[in-house]
Amino acid sequence: MEPASILIVEDEPVVAKDIQLNLQRLGYRVPATATSGEEAIRKAVDMHPDLILMDIVLKGNMDGVETALQIQRQQDVPVIYLTAYADNHTLERAKVTSPAGYMLKPYQANELRTTIELALHRAQHDRHMRERLRWIATTVRCIGDGIVTTDRGGRVTYMNPAAEEFTGWSQEEATGMTVSALLGSEAVPQSESPAQQAMAQVCMVTIDGATLISRLGAGRTIRGSVAPVVDDGGTVLGAVLVFHEIASSGQGLQVQGEQREGFWTMDARLGRPQGIINLCSWCKRVPDESGEWYDLATFIAERSAIQFNGGLCPECMDHCFPCDGRHK
Repeated sequence: MEPASILIVEDEPVVAKDIQLNLQRLGYRVPATATSGEEAIRKAVDMHPDLILMDIVLKGNMDGVETALQIQRQQDVPVIYLTAYADNHTLERAKVTSPAGYMLKPYQANELRTTIELALHRAQHDRHMRERLRWIATTVRCIGDGIVTTDRGGRVTYMNPAAEEFTGWSQEEATGMTVSALLGSEAVPQSESPAQQAMAQVCMVTIDGATLISRLGAGRTIRGSVAPVVDDGGTVLGAVLVFHEIASSGQGLQVQGEQREGFWTMDARLGRPQGIINLCSWCKRVPDESGEWYDLATFIAERSAIQFNGGLCPECMDHCFPCDGRHK
């Protein structure tokens, strides 16, 4: 694995050289040092370092905090402040740049190495998380179902383009609205919105055949579900509503798990799903993106608004219960 490259920004050449030698002894690459903010910005653009060691007090028009801000606007690189100043004013200014570390001079080599390694690990983890969030955000924007998120008060915090098209409200206009107002008065009972019900009962709530009244007054029959968002401590943070348009049939809210009669099929607008899913010929399970295998019903339910009602077909009923009185 190639050693991490570090840019040192220090206006005292002797101090900068000492830091460079220490870092090289620790196994890091130090291809360049800079003595001013302007020089640091130029060299950061040229070398794309994995990390920057930044002194706060620099010669020139920019100090270390302003330099870090300018660099972070152009590229994603962690910054560790290595400075002799620890007063509250300096610390508050440094916080603005979300530094990966803050060390006081004089420093110990082992302490510096530990701070650098933790900063590099955290930066790599944050990049992976941001990349995953970009994939998720792009998927949410492209999906055909309407998606709405709320805060714990049941007020809209996000809508994807499909939800904007369904409701006639833009995300900016809808932010802060209640779900009931967003969907129209006929979409849910007056007593409680689906988002409030899902959060209060901490369970998934289905919307089955309700009427959505758009901003322009057009009515659409929708089916979907609302799920609470809960943190690791069990605190409800908000809710997520996913819905799509269907042919008119049935109405009202149902808590997932209630007995419902009949079945439904995807409407013609959704069409037939396209693509290939790997299906085990023996156990009839399918893998997700990470390679974990699920039974087909679970796989479909987690990726769509489809829900399965357990039961037996006539042939299995005859096989399992051959003497149930139906055969004379």
